[in-house]
Amino acid sequence: MKICIIGAGITGLTTGYKLSKLGHEVEIFESASFSGGQASTINFENFEIEKAYHHLFVTDKAILGLYKELDLEDELEWYKSKVATFAEKKIWSTTSPIDLLKLPIIPLKDRINLALISLRLKLIKNWKKLESISAYQWLSKHVSDRTFEIIFEPLLRGKFGRYYKDICMPWFWAKIQTRVSSRNKKFDEILCYPKNSFSLLINKLETEIQNQGGLIKHNHLITSINTQDNKVSSVSYISDNKTKHIKNFDIVVSTAPYSILSRLITLEKSLTEKMNKVQYMSAVVMILILKNPISKYYWLSIADKDFPFLGIIEHTNLLPKEKYNNNNIVYITNYVEEDNELLNMNYEEVIEKYTPFIKSINNTFSKNEIIDYKFNKINYAQPIIPINYSSYRIPIKLPVLGLYSANTAQIYPEDRGTNYSVDLGQKVTNIILEDENGFIKR
Repeated sequence: MKICIIGAGITGLTTGYKLSKLGHEVEIFESASFSGGQASTINFENFEIEKAYHHLFVTDKAILGLYKELDLEDELEWYKSKVATFAEKKIWSTTSPIDLLKLPIIPLKDRINLALISLRLKLIKNWKKLESISAYQWLSKHVSDRTFEIIFEPLLRGKFGRYYKDICMPWFWAKIQTRVSSRNKKFDEILCYPKNSFSLLINKLETEIQNQGGLIKHNHLITSINTQDNKVSSVSYISDNKTKHIKNFDIVVSTAPYSILSRLITLEKSLTEKMNKVQYMSAVVMILILKNPISKYYWLSIADKDFPFLGIIEHTNLLPKEKYNNNNIVYITNYVEEDNELLNMNYEEVIEKYTPFIKSINNTFSKNEIIDYKFNKINYAQPIIPINYSSYRIPIKLPVLGLYSANTAQIYPEDRGTNYSVDLGQKVTNIILEDENGFIKR
């Protein structure tokens, strides 16, 4: 069958790879000039890293399996992670369960309760029992007011902005599952980062697709998905030379957000309304190449609602800085609503806003420490997942024959990420294969 895939992110590439391997004619249309989506990389002098921080967990079976399938297993390197929380104007290590039990800003009985709650959530297997309550409601009920105020409320606010009270509890449950399961017998958190960034995986997927007869068309914008008798017939698109085209396809797989897909095709009114209800946070990601580290931790969560950013991820506190010319690579990350002022600011304005807060973490920091930087704004970075989401989550298979949607809003209850993007690509492939006999009969 002739298959059009909209988007060359990890889901689109995985789907294209799987389907072309099975002998289907695959064409991937990507409006940007590069593949990889949020896992794509940026070049600095003598090295490249992702536009937004990335790592893998022990439990990331889908992407780890893809690395093995593509003979890239030797790329995978594992490191001990150190994490901390900035609260009440001080950095507190939260790397191990022992650290949490020693955390002096929370009373001892609350620390013990926190450990027991983590264990309790880890033992829950049926997350659907948690769907009717928000993370805000569940956590505020099960931890003390002080624990909630210091740890959980600032983190929910930082991640989801004005939607922080609406996020369903299964999202938090999935976070606990991933974090706890990625610890070794000594309770060290073990994370993976590939030797040559994620670009080698992206390049390998592109090569495999092309070797199997598939095409990847960058700077090509799909403008409509056309149907006949409620069946996909063709797509209209603008090519890289700005000319308009129409091409016939049997199947279209969209990896675009619903708000984009709903503009490409007319669907049932009720379905379009559901699609347009799905909201997203944007990401504001600043990458700084520094002379010195800000802290000794890989992941520093900010539990202070007055901060203009959510976390500091020091890439070279996980990986050896020798891989990066002995420089310190730091991501300062934030999720913001579409009307947040940060989205209208340039680098100079944002670093000016961030600097006093970075100095409150490390008083030796100054802008003179910055050797180089990249500044990224990523739309549709984090879908908002409210309570009872599975009852109205839009299915992968849409009510037009040959039309499928596979985007981050379908990753649930897990948080979006490269592993679940690979898994989503496999899921849509499996559904298409199940439907294949029906297409042949028609």
